[in-house]
Amino acid sequence: MTSTPPALSASEARRTVLAAQLLDRPRRPGPVTGRRIRAVLDRLNVVQIDSVNVLARAHYVPLYSRLGPYETAGLDRVWHRAPRDWTEYWAHEASLVPTRLRPALMAVQRRTWMSATELDAALREDLSDRILALLETSRPLTARQVQDRLGDHGRHEGHWGWNWTVVKRVLEDLFASGRIASAGRNAQFERRFFPASRLTPDVGDPDAHAAAVELVRAASRALGVATDASLADYYRIHVTAARAAARELHREGVLEPVGLPGTGGRTVPAWRHVAAVTPRQATGRALVNPFDPLVFHRPRVQDLFGVRYRLGIYTPAARRTRGYYSLLFLLGERLAAQVDLKADRLSGVLLVRGAWWEDPAGLPRGTASGAASPGRARGGTVALDRTADVGHVAGELAAELNELAAWLALGDVVVEPDADGDLTRDVAWALRKLQGF
Repeated sequence: MTSTPPALSASEARRTVLAAQLLDRPRRPGPVTGRRIRAVLDRLNVVQIDSVNVLARAHYVPLYSRLGPYETAGLDRVWHRAPRDWTEYWAHEASLVPTRLRPALMAVQRRTWMSATELDAALREDLSDRILALLETSRPLTARQVQDRLGDHGRHEGHWGWNWTVVKRVLEDLFASGRIASAGRNAQFERRFFPASRLTPDVGDPDAHAAAVELVRAASRALGVATDASLADYYRIHVTAARAAARELHREGVLEPVGLPGTGGRTVPAWRHVAAVTPRQATGRALVNPFDPLVFHRPRVQDLFGVRYRLGIYTPAARRTRGYYSLLFLLGERLAAQVDLKADRLSGVLLVRGAWWEDPAGLPRGTASGAASPGRARGGTVALDRTADVGHVAGELAAELNELAAWLALGDVVVEPDADGDLTRDVAWALRKLQGF
């Protein structure tokens, strides 16, 4: 007879997740050393890269959320210099990942969207050989530099929206297949390529199941507690593969089954990592950008925090409900607000283009079947007085915005006159109070 898995309340699940993501407590003051940067990286096991620079480069912000002000050059050194134990590859989109996970990602990703196989076979083989020979005898090169050395082979006549050159397409295919690797990015955010042999020795073609097990092992440690779907989403592997990997990790004693509260009183099966902890309360405060591992899986955000989160930059303007580039504001165990931000570097200010309060009544407070009712959410007591809660959230958000502006070397935080959102006026008032007006 099988025993019923232990059931977690929604609050317990949130606190477990926040602790696993290193967001459950205030950021530690003091200098951020290379060791502290690596400690965060080693827990997250992935940092998504994106060219979006509305506020700051996407991969810099998750470390700020957990460490506070730090020199971004410290992160650059991790993947731009020896021993290169972190590198760029396809994971949750383009990402920084531990180099040890690259073979596993190659085994399960097998991305072909650059469609180099549609090219003439002889041309593709010739270009591949020439690119490999060039990179073997040169320093790391960008696609543009490779193009300059090999000449113009035209552009693909097809559906490709970015209109890549043929050389660029073959380069990206070689990168996806693992024959070449990334040596980092330059100031223009162009990937710099070099032979994969300079990064890791050839490990052959890893077994797909073994690769999935390795990736789910890393994802489960970073997530603390997660469903099969969330484990699969972390590195964008198939949910069937993630489910089989989780079961094997359960047999190994790495994961234990738990129940999470779902809609209508149902219990949702999930997994908890044996090293995960559930703190008595969550007391952290941070701005979380759209590319943060905490919010990779949007259904998980809604299920755990009761917040519908969408990235406006990929949404037509008429359909945006929370601005163009909104970050989530974590306060305790709540995602208490969303705020649309822009770094106006020319004027030297952090612009608030909108701010929205997230009603704590939407914070899931249910229990899975068989769990003791926790009553009010611990570690972030739900305030029932809207006015008091709005004022508290606005004050904490204003303080966080001031700290963010200082890290970005921006002199002030300015709420735009036509800023949208029901929290905007309160944030503007709180900022004036902090500035002594």
